[in-house]
Amino acid sequence: MTTVEIRNIRKTFGDFVALEGLDLRMNDGEFVSFLGPSGCGKTTALRIVAGFEMADSGTVLVNDRDISNQPPNRRDMGMVFQSYSLFPNMTARENVSFGLRVRKQGTALMKDVTQRMIDLVGLSGKEENYPHQMSGGQQQRVALARALAIEPQVLLLDEPLSALDAKVRVSLRNEIRVIQRELGISTIFVTHDQEEALTISDRIAVLSQCRLEQFGTPEEI
Repeated sequence: MTTVEIRNIRKTFGDFVALEGLDLRMNDGEFVSFLGPSGCGKTTALRIVAGFEMADSGTVLVNDRDISNQPPNRRDMGMVFQSYSLFPNMTARENVSFGLRVRKQGTALMKDVTQRMIDLVGLSGKEENYPHQMSGGQQQRVALARALAIEPQVLLLDEPLSALDAKVRVSLRNEIRVIQRELGISTIFVTHDQEEALTISDRIAVLSQCRLEQFGTPEEI
């Protein structure tokens, strides 16, 4: 089981208040979207959960354990960014296996897990391609496989589809949801697209002007 709880988070950048009193709890295996316009605090909230930003006050808990002061590499989370963030000098296979190499996994296990993740995201046959040889959608699949290869407790997705064209975006968002359900991994998905959030989420956290306005199912929203 993996639950994530955000308790009364406040974050400022100078005089600008990015988050004020963010409070929510997500259940094991749940797909939660942070929805709102640019500047509402949704990406800041995700980065605080990931450990890339430190809150001014408040607490982040995973399975009721306070991780607020843990660095990102100690939080057991997989992150997918909007900009793919692949290593250009590495093949798809090498990108996917990167986290496993850092963790000094055995060669046989690393090879097996890497191939399973590549197959899972539908990139069989593209293993030896470099990022510049792949489309945007394929590159984001590599980024997703890399995040999942380390078997994280929580998957964090920071507007992963916003750089893709509309047709690819719809296809990939549906694939992400299928994979998430198959793995049963607790997931936070940041988006400004209402249709996107309403289509794939178990629950949606609607943020506006640094505050949580509503947290509920798509039907409730």
